[in-house]
Amino acid sequence: MSQTSQTGRTSPTSGWADPKPARVSFDEWQELFERVPDDLIERYHYFGRNEAWAKYLFPPQTFAIYGMRHLRRLKYDNSLAALRMWGFVQNETERLFRARQIGRRVIATMGDLGAVPVIVNSFADCVAFYPDCIWWTPFAMESRVLLDAAAELGIGDATCFSRAALGAFAKHSYFPDPDLVIASTGASCDDYSGVEQLAERFAREMLWVEMPVRCRMGPMRHMLVKEYERVVEKMEQVTGHRLTEDELRAGIQRTNTVRKMVSRLRELAYGSGVLPALEMMVVEFGNLHYYSDITEWTAVLEHLLATAEERAAKGERVLNEDALRIVWVTPPADPLLLTYVEDHGARVVGTEYVINQALELIDESKPGLEAIAESFTAASLIGSTKARAASVIRQAREGRAEGVIISSIFGGSHCAMEGRLIADYVKAELDLPVLEFDVAPPSNEISRQLQTRIDAFLEVLRNRR
Repeated sequence: MSQTSQTGRTSPTSGWADPKPARVSFDEWQELFERVPDDLIERYHYFGRNEAWAKYLFPPQTFAIYGMRHLRRLKYDNSLAALRMWGFVQNETERLFRARQIGRRVIATMGDLGAVPVIVNSFADCVAFYPDCIWWTPFAMESRVLLDAAAELGIGDATCFSRAALGAFAKHSYFPDPDLVIASTGASCDDYSGVEQLAERFAREMLWVEMPVRCRMGPMRHMLVKEYERVVEKMEQVTGHRLTEDELRAGIQRTNTVRKMVSRLRELAYGSGVLPALEMMVVEFGNLHYYSDITEWTAVLEHLLATAEERAAKGERVLNEDALRIVWVTPPADPLLLTYVEDHGARVVGTEYVINQALELIDESKPGLEAIAESFTAASLIGSTKARAASVIRQAREGRAEGVIISSIFGGSHCAMEGRLIADYVKAELDLPVLEFDVAPPSNEISRQLQTRIDAFLEVLRNRR
């Protein structure tokens, strides 16, 4: 069997060479997979277990057959690294159930999006995951099953798609019943706070953590440290292990390794167009909980980064250098929107996906909990809308953006309050066109009305050149 380099990039002796960079359809992705040598398929495993059940590089058709119908409509990066990433991400549900089977404790972290998993993953044999991210599942499956289940429990269509997490708790089949649920409240999403309260009935044990509104650094950091001390105490009770400062520092170092690679991938993708927006959204959200296996996710990122660096060095791009430059605000609940915009001649050069706290490096020179608390003060949703808009404006300047797209969440309370304000700040500061729209409930296609709005917006940008 051929070997893999320290970066995770396959060596030339593996018998595999990436084709010329391109975005490919699902059928082309399937054909590409069929050319992957068997030794490569056997090489990639999760949880460091060199066993058949831990493989995750499967034919794309496998995930579509298991219900992820939306995959058939998207466009994908054609590198082996991207194929590997998609296999790993689509395998997460199975991975969580396997974690329980091999004796790992499964901890659900909700609401804070980026900080608590750093603590949880510092405990040996513990796996942190975000039920929040189930919000994409209705779109990926083109199904209302989870949303309808949430409605039966009191969270209906007037609420953010994150209510799908409640349906998943009720179904007991999208992840194993967690050993502990750590739920953040306070300066958090109003809709998701309601989801958490109803999810509590399905939790074996639940710990509530208070998130403060962004204010003076000292008091805010002090409050967060006290809350994180409660997280550590509860985790010690659940695991029977007393967490040392060295273990916490090691956890922070692993987190920073991931965040540094993601930062570099953002530079390369948004600066040079070497990776598409769809893969990059998956990459950015990996900073939340590493898709339940930080070690293997790190290896996946190393492989992606090596691919991106190689493309940049060769001047190869997936996206046209002359494409219209867009900053995207709020993650699109329907990933098909990213594919559609790129198909129509635009590319993403910056993002504000409400997870800024997960992109910040954690200061390794400070005590662990204090450093985690300080990094969380950069959170997107705990401060003023003007502060969030400032991030959009900064990225628009850096990326020489020609327009901004705000894909608000239908029923999301913070979107209803923030979307128009962010648009006004951007227009006043940069005089850029802004397209704001609500993403409709799950469907197998983008509505004609929305297609027309996007097409018209992109035409406006072209006419301004």
